[in-house]
Amino acid sequence: MSRFTIGIVGGSGYIGSALADYLSRTFNVKVLDKSSLPRVFKGRNIEYRSCNIVEFEEVKRALKNVDIVIHTAIVQIPLINEQKKLGYEVNIVGTQNICKVVNDTKPIKGMILSGTWHVFGERELKGVIDEEFGFRPDMVEERARLYALSKIAQEVIVRMYDELSDKTYSVIRMGTVLGEGMPEKTAAKIFIARGIRGEPLTPYKHSLYRPMLYVDINDVCRAFESYTLRILNDEANKNANSLGHVINLYWPKPITIIELSYMIRNSIVRLTKGRIRPEMEVIEKGLPAFYTVQSKEQIKVNVNKALNWLRLKMLTDPEESIERIVKNCLSENR
Repeated sequence: MSRFTIGIVGGSGYIGSALADYLSRTFNVKVLDKSSLPRVFKGRNIEYRSCNIVEFEEVKRALKNVDIVIHTAIVQIPLINEQKKLGYEVNIVGTQNICKVVNDTKPIKGMILSGTWHVFGERELKGVIDEEFGFRPDMVEERARLYALSKIAQEVIVRMYDELSDKTYSVIRMGTVLGEGMPEKTAAKIFIARGIRGEPLTPYKHSLYRPMLYVDINDVCRAFESYTLRILNDEANKNANSLGHVINLYWPKPITIIELSYMIRNSIVRLTKGRIRPEMEVIEKGLPAFYTVQSKEQIKVNVNKALNWLRLKMLTDPEESIERIVKNCLSENR
């Protein structure tokens, strides 16, 4: 029996390349991206195809002979604020192009969008955060506003196609992803890099108690594999409202920035047996503090759908993720 082929759009990025590596163990993988693959995947069934998703015909040609599509392409912060037109073209027009190609190409059974918890906003979170929580794009820091709007727009396009098409269009909303190779400007990456150099960890005062939702990169890969198999095996219920094809994926307990800082510091101290003891240096940026010690107590997180429908059973505690990442970074720096 021939292997199915997965097309990963934006597969040269952090999430996309991790998925390509993981899924190539079970499937043939075709990576579509303007950027080349970040590393050589030895012994993997991965094909790279240069593709500008803003160009419909390029997307159509590149997704030929693909059975299912995973969409991870996004113009991120800070570039989206610097090049708004590019952000619109890639994030919105590109998503529309991918959805249309999936709909128009008979062999393709569906697609999965890599979504984010940031569609919920960050400030004044209250109540149970589940798939029905709702969009709040303006409840974020100004630098993240266009990004949040883009991710909401992508979700809306995908869900509209799910409503009108006989294909399955779905969204996995991820927490902030913890893993080896994290983007350089994430708080966890910055804190770990500074800490293992023996430099102070530098959280900002205005965001010390900001509740964050995290997910391990390995759980992301397991979730996408599970959803892919369910679509390929016709196990996704097409009679459901499109919200039925949206799944939240993150550790069910929020973690504040200051908690993350100490988690990283403690891991470094423990793994180096006290040889490295980074200090904590809170930075004052003169910005208003929207979060208090009680902020994270205002929310509860429900991820039953991810655990049960995707058959994940359990997720990785962020403390375990941090321990593994720090350990690997220390090994690389020896």
